Amino acid sequence: MKHLSTIILLTSIIYSPIHAQTSNHQAYIEVGGLVSSADRTPFWLRANQFGVVPYSSPVGTLRVGVAGSVSLTDTMRKSAARAWVLSYAAEAVGNAGKENQLLAPEYYVKLSHRQIQFIIGRRKEVIGLVDTTLSSGSYSWSGNALPIPKVQFGTKGFAPLGRRQWLAINAFIAHGWFANTDYMQHSFLHQKSVIFRVGKPSSPVRLYAGINHNVQWGGHSDYLDYHYAVNGQLPGELRDFPNVFLAIRTDGLNNPRITSFDYVNLYGNHVGSIDFGAELRLASVNLMFYHQHSYDDASGMFFKNVPDGLSGLRIRPLRSGSSGFHVDDFLVEFLTTLSQSGAIFAPWNGLSGNDNYFNNEQYKEGWAYKNHILGTPFITLRQDSKPEYQTATSLTVNNNRLQMAHIGLRATVAHRMTLMAKLSYSQNLGTYAEPFAGSPKQLSSIVQIGMPLSWLGGLSLTASVAADIGELYTNTVGGYVGLRKTVWRR
Repeated sequence: MKHLSTIILLTSIIYSPIHAQTSNHQAYIEVGGLVSSADRTPFWLRANQFGVVPYSSPVGTLRVGVAGSVSLTDTMRKSAARAWVLSYAAEAVGNAGKENQLLAPEYYVKLSHRQIQFIIGRRKEVIGLVDTTLSSGSYSWSGNALPIPKVQFGTKGFAPLGRRQWLAINAFIAHGWFANTDYMQHSFLHQKSVIFRVGKPSSPVRLYAGINHNVQWGGHSDYLDYHYAVNGQLPGELRDFPNVFLAIRTDGLNNPRITSFDYVNLYGNHVGSIDFGAELRLASVNLMFYHQHSYDDASGMFFKNVPDGLSGLRIRPLRSGSSGFHVDDFLVEFLTTLSQSGAIFAPWNGLSGNDNYFNNEQYKEGWAYKNHILGTPFITLRQDSKPEYQTATSLTVNNNRLQMAHIGLRATVAHRMTLMAKLSYSQNLGTYAEPFAGSPKQLSSIVQIGMPLSWLGGLSLTASVAADIGELYTNTVGGYVGLRKTVWRR
């Protein structure tokens, strides 16, 4: 409620004294049902769904949302590109079944002008250089968990640096609030991303490079002993922020507010990726290659953990002819997290190893929010897997050493039906400390169609079938059917 009241106050301050020149608003309602052959919801029906699909089925769901924008500038006097625009969105999701839930995956207001924007609230987003529609999940921020409420300032997409537009930047900085849990209270999110693009928007070749940096920092826990916190308190004051922002150490071990763990591992739990990409536009097809190099500490930043990370190739054929079937996008991805800079953690011997992705001794609930992994969903929480792999470790993430191959397809059928398919195969080794016996294999898939219907003045139908076959998860086949109606638009 604290964050929601801030949003309402900001909206009233910005909007009330200014006459809106143009506006666009709409609202929708969706009802749906999910069933599966086992208690467990299939992987691709719940993964990367912003935390709104329960782990257990069957589920009945009701989703209601509103979104819109208002121009705060007289567009008769200024171009639309120079207008001040206030946008908003909100969504509520109610799930009924073995897990009854009432969720608010999105509520935010956004003020934008030219190529910059300021956002307050909770917003659905995927961060990193990746195909957001078909991807297995961006490495550090995939949209697998409920969004974290935050304030964010940055560019609106790629903003050109100079009139020639040969160089552009997509960047933001944000401050957020993790939810209080029984284990940890009052911890923060620091987040920033900077991606550069070389090449004009119309250039046949464009190159990309940048970095994504996420940190959980501060907070208090009664469960942390003196090795990890001072009287349960982690460094979370304003004077600690430069260490978080720059991932550096200041004040050394003579600072009574920090422990030797803070000094060795830096302040907070750092997770991110260094991204590279190249886009090639040909006469009949567009190609996009990207690689997200994962890092969890300094050894990853200095590439000691090569080749860990996510690599992808998106193929986008150009539409031609009048065929009733057209491939819009085809994606191939490969994820590996086996290296982790080696098996031995030895900070006194240069760059350390055993990076133990998404785990942290201070934030023992892992790189997660509301019991969902924030990054790639193929790095799993202990409760995600079969009981025989739910080891007795005190750390939450029990599977962060794996290799995964993934393909995705998006197509248009009969000029009106959309088709989406994903197929993922993984080999899972657990962690260095507690490896999985037999390195269980897992195959997960989904096929989804969407099409408009003429019923009730126009509806949108979504139908999905997904399956898990393998050794890591319970074998199951499940499906989802949903109907969406836009109930108001102006």
